[in-house]
This record gives sequence, C-alpha cells and structure tokens, in this order.
Amino acid sequence: MDLQDPRGWVFYYLICFVALLWVGFLSAQGVMIFVSLFLTLIVLGFSVILCVMLIFELRKERGE
Repeated sequence: MDLQDPRGWVFYYLICFVALLWVGFLSAQGVMIFVSLFLTLIVLGFSVILCVMLIFELRKERGE
C-alpha cells in the first residue's frame, strides 16, 4: 500500500474496524470464541506485517 494514498488507508481501517466490531459481537454473544480469536489474530497480524513493510519501504526511499 502506498504511503501517500489516503483512500487506501481509509479502506484498510474501515475493514479492520468492521472485523473488530464483528469480533466484539461474537464475544458478547459467547459463541464462536475461536472464530473471534482467529479474526483478531488476522487483523493484528496483517497490521504488523503492513507496518513492517512500510518501514522497509521508508528505509529504501531514504537510501539506507
């Protein structure tokens, strides 16, 4: 994802927000706890991977 593309970031954060709202709903109902845990791990894992990729992209742009 390009660092200067705000539309991509808005879309990404909306998807993450909807996924976490769904996790909250499933956890509040007390059903499918493993599905909600799996969704949480997917959202957090993808966010960490995206953050690491952006750090590498910034390092490459600076020429380090």
